[in-house]
Amino acid sequence: GAASAMRRSRREFHDMLGLRTVLLQLCLRFTCCTFISSHSCSRRIQPPVFGLRGGGAASAMRSPAAEEYDYIILGGGTAGCVLANRLSADSSNRVLVLEAGGDSTGDMRVKVPAAVVKLFKTDCDWDFETPTDARLNGNAVYICRGKMLGGSSCTNVMLYHRGTAADYDSWEAAGARGWGPKDVLPYYLKCEDYQDGPSQYHATGGPISVQEVPYQNPLSRTFLKAAGALGFRKTSDFNDWSAPQDGFGRYKVTQLNGVRCSAASSYLAETKGRSNLDVRTGAHITRLAVDGVGDSLSISGVEYISEVDGSAHTVQLASGGETILCAGAVQTPQLLMLSGIGPRAHLEEFGITVRKDLPGVGEGLQDHPAVLVSFDGTKRISVTDKIGLFGSKIPNPLALIQWKFQGSGPLTSVACDHGGFFRTSADKPQADLQIRFVAARAMSKSGMSTLTKMGGGSRMRPGFTAQLLACRPKSQGRVRLQSDDPLAKPLLEDLYLSAPSEDDIATLREGIKMARKLLRSSEFNEYRAAEAYPGEEVRSDEQIEQYIRDSVHSANALTSSCRMGAADDPMAVLDSQLRVRGVQALRVCDASAMPHIIGGQTCAPTIMIAEKAADLILGAKAEHANTAPEQQFAAAV
Repeated sequence: GAASAMRRSRREFHDMLGLRTVLLQLCLRFTCCTFISSHSCSRRIQPPVFGLRGGGAASAMRSPAAEEYDYIILGGGTAGCVLANRLSADSSNRVLVLEAGGDSTGDMRVKVPAAVVKLFKTDCDWDFETPTDARLNGNAVYICRGKMLGGSSCTNVMLYHRGTAADYDSWEAAGARGWGPKDVLPYYLKCEDYQDGPSQYHATGGPISVQEVPYQNPLSRTFLKAAGALGFRKTSDFNDWSAPQDGFGRYKVTQLNGVRCSAASSYLAETKGRSNLDVRTGAHITRLAVDGVGDSLSISGVEYISEVDGSAHTVQLASGGETILCAGAVQTPQLLMLSGIGPRAHLEEFGITVRKDLPGVGEGLQDHPAVLVSFDGTKRISVTDKIGLFGSKIPNPLALIQWKFQGSGPLTSVACDHGGFFRTSADKPQADLQIRFVAARAMSKSGMSTLTKMGGGSRMRPGFTAQLLACRPKSQGRVRLQSDDPLAKPLLEDLYLSAPSEDDIATLREGIKMARKLLRSSEFNEYRAAEAYPGEEVRSDEQIEQYIRDSVHSANALTSSCRMGAADDPMAVLDSQLRVRGVQALRVCDASAMPHIIGGQTCAPTIMIAEKAADLILGAKAEHANTAPEQQFAAAV
């Protein structure tokens, strides 16, 4: 009996070793695949993977006669993918998408939500940075923007927020007629495939899957308990406009079966086989061709440089067609200014011929400024402990198996999928603070620096963090040219903490106090060690303010640099149809069109804008087709 038991124990031990070997081999394969994919992003131009007409370097050999399109979409990011789908659904429309990055839809760093940290400061990232700023104690701020098909929907934290109905009431009040809550809700419903089923505020059958993350860390559950114990309202849906946004809960994300759902993997993937759609990657747009004089300006084509060989190309816009700028809140105004559309004095500084003086181009740029409070942990239960063995960069085989075969586990999380919206004072008309709880310890006082260190393989310590966002900021910056070189990055000025009222500083200061109260509550007692950031020594309002200025970072939600507005608003670049004022055949369709930033992450609103824009564009085409030729001529002149 004893000998038999010993033999059975020995067999079980060897079986366990064999399983461990298999798991480690799986991990090694996964790690190698991830490493390989990290070297195959935007700079290498790939052939068209959707079976589209043209694409990549092959299109450079076409004759000029073939280079004419009904719709030219500049930027294959979030909005560009939506428009590519909707505009090419009619096979009579010839549609071209020009994207500077590559196709990364098969890249594991994009597909695996937790692997997003591997994308920062790579070829898949435009890697912008503000100038050093005295308001930020001489610091600069790094800003990630996705450089690939799908754009920042491939590099964001996937949080699905629409803001509130009041946000869109204020858009209308700012001159964006037809963009109120009753106008935009149908487009939110159109884009959505809500995994909990349809309701008044949700729909199924759309391209974008929306669900909760299929993983919940014990620390995240503790955060929910702590918020409830302090008397805050619990909510199951921050996108339900029949209830206040204020409260705490789990955030919804754009994900399906544990895989990121980006605009490229959803909208663009649906276009496979459409011969009337041409998607060209590695195409760096340099200038819009503006024809006409005075008040009779129109776009006739687009110029771009191939990132394969540096060769220059021009594509023509067909009669009655439109060019749609979808390059994002940084590069949309940059392209307009390089083309002579923008503030006269600024363009003349660089010797750019002014075609249309629009002083609002580049003005009003907004982002959610963020700071954090972080504690060391007493137990190795952070999400980083679950993904890497004991917080190391060695992958945890169990996490990989859960993701690969169950679509669940810690790899499905970007860690900040719990939190809430709060008012830091009773006189606030809406929540001014968003808390994103992170079941991991920060590695620096900057959230983005922490993420890049994680992506670089730094060893993580156990703990937990609250990232605090001024979700309805007052600060507004601007986009400006550094030169007339289209390959040079533009300047992003006065973006953070620049509001004279210092409202954003007050929101973040009170947010730090609220976060400390939450994370120091008795619910966290068994998990909490010392405060890592800001640190126990930072106590007074003045000390907290200096910490904010030292550590403020981007929440990666840039908007409003070419905003819609009323006809009598001199700083409005667009009318409520997204048309650039004074220039025919040109619209802007991306986050830069927002009159101001909404209270929440901005991927969902960008998709909504693109869905509505598609209807506006196709409606204009139908109206044009039904107009007599003599009326068309009169309208053109």
